[in-house]
Amino acid sequence: MPGYRVQWLELAARQYQDLSDSVRVLVDQRLAELRERPTDAAGVTYNAHSDQYSVPLGELGYLYNAVPGVATLFVLRLVSFA
Repeated sequence: MPGYRVQWLELAARQYQDLSDSVRVLVDQRLAELRERPTDAAGVTYNAHSDQYSVPLGELGYLYNAVPGVATLFVLRLVSFA
């Protein structure tokens, strides 16, 4: 599959496993979109100070880094906006 590969940090992977099945499906769908356009997809916000991107998913969101040179999207952690 073309695009960025997704690499989960350990904390984010544990958080993902704790989500309900329905929320995991939403995260998976959003990550599929981000694999193609990780820095300019709809809803993406960039924080220059931390050099991290974030994207909302309802009351949940996640932080990630996109590394263009190695075409990798690192999922750093999941956060609650509630």
